[in-house]
Amino acid sequence: MRPYAPLLIVVAIPLLLIVAVQQGQRRNEHRLAEIASSIAGRDVDVHCPGLLARLADVSAHAGSVFFDERGRPADFTDLDQETCSELDRFAEGKTGPSEEEKVARALHVLAHESSHLAGVRDEAAADCYGLQRTAFVAESLGADPAEAERLARLALDERAITAPADYRSSECHDGGALDLDPDSAVWP
Repeated sequence: MRPYAPLLIVVAIPLLLIVAVQQGQRRNEHRLAEIASSIAGRDVDVHCPGLLARLADVSAHAGSVFFDERGRPADFTDLDQETCSELDRFAEGKTGPSEEEKVARALHVLAHESSHLAGVRDEAAADCYGLQRTAFVAESLGADPAEAERLARLALDERAITAPADYRSSECHDGGALDLDPDSAVWP
């Protein structure tokens, strides 16, 4: 063996792992962008943090969409690592019953941020619309309708406890002003 061969192996293996992780991340971002675009009614992107960003991420937000000075949303949302990872694992069939609350939260985050991408600035409205679209996100990632509805119900129950005051609306209920389908008795 040549003297530099061990050095090449030490360098090549981590580089190959980085490339594989980045390819998986791009695949997940593309999958999530298709769902977000459907909700937003326009082509948008979803960004998940790369390897270096994961190390430096100190944000308390699971997702964000920026609005310009005219009130127009950006063409992308930034999701945190936990949200991206949960959605990827769920889509790949790698989550179990013990992770349902985390999955439901991640599904709702994508639906919530997609509502912002549709132009909804108000946090309470985006949260309510997101809750109503959580089942759609779950089905888009491979859940059957019953599982999707169960996960949406979990997200609704969690938000009833954890949502800050400015993310709540008395109109977020079946038949309320924020009901996306007032003719249906299905809620969320």
